[in-house]
Amino acid sequence: SADLKLLEEATISVCKSLVEKNPRTGNLGSLIKVFLSRTKELKISAECQNHLFIWQAHNALFIICCLLKVFISQMSEEELQLHFTYEEKS
Repeated sequence: SADLKLLEEATISVCKSLVEKNPRTGNLGSLIKVFLSRTKELKISAECQNHLFIWQAHNALFIICCLLKVFISQMSEEELQLHFTYEEKS
């Protein structure tokens, strides 16, 4: 619990910046898409003992969880939806 509080305090400025810019950039959605596309490789990596890939997947999931916690606690459902409906402008 104390470590979680320290983590939240240390990352609040990054999270606020992402909340502000994400509707234009779609970075959170991109991170989630990349993570989901790479999950198929996790089983193979575990069998091959590819610890680097497993470590990267773990970190990506940890970042997603931390960001979603901030997003959910600070936004309405409508605002949250904007962060997942990014469409690239041509």
